Amino acid sequence: MGLYTSRHPIARLELVSWPLMAFVRFYCRLRVEGLEHIPQSGAFILAVNHSSHADTAVIFAALARPMRKRVVAAAAQDYFFDNGLRQFASRLLFNTIPVPRTAFGSSDPLRHVVRALREGYGVLLFPEGTRSQNGELGPFRGGIGRLAAEFPNVPIIPVWLEGTARVLPKNASFPRPVRVRARFGAPAQHAPARLDDKASWRVAAAQVREAVMRLRPTS
Repeated sequence: MGLYTSRHPIARLELVSWPLMAFVRFYCRLRVEGLEHIPQSGAFILAVNHSSHADTAVIFAALARPMRKRVVAAAAQDYFFDNGLRQFASRLLFNTIPVPRTAFGSSDPLRHVVRALREGYGVLLFPEGTRSQNGELGPFRGGIGRLAAEFPNVPIIPVWLEGTARVLPKNASFPRPVRVRARFGAPAQHAPARLDDKASWRVAAAQVREAVMRLRPTS
């Protein structure tokens, strides 16, 4: 492992990431549940609801410090990789890998995710593909089902984030001190998916979505 982990001295020494994670935990009064469901070795997928640009920072702040080095965050290529400073910061803090939101040409949009999983990384994914506009969980794209087909033995850990939309709403210039909860669930159970059957991808994606929904607080 090491292919996608930032090798910059600032990243290796955690000169920025450690203080930032401590700030996020304190500022958001972060409450974390279910970290025991994350495997201590081997690849895994974190399937997380998406409502704010604060989501990735909250997930990394929730993870145990040694775990952060073996997790990469799949990020929208058109936003996080179109600006040198933004790309540098996201790579430094979250080991980001690019995922095009629109497929083009013959290039596989999930090629970096696939490679990261083969290398044994944990991959943070937002299967909705974009932030929710109303707080409701949107449909999951077929990509998570395709990964379930290609990596049937890699656990998909559902995660529900509560409060991040109020911490950093769309178009907000500064985060608000709102309490946030990160709830990690047991690996999602889904029907077997096949690489040659896109309909099975959609079924698996819907079942992973249901696993995420079950983590949502009822009150």
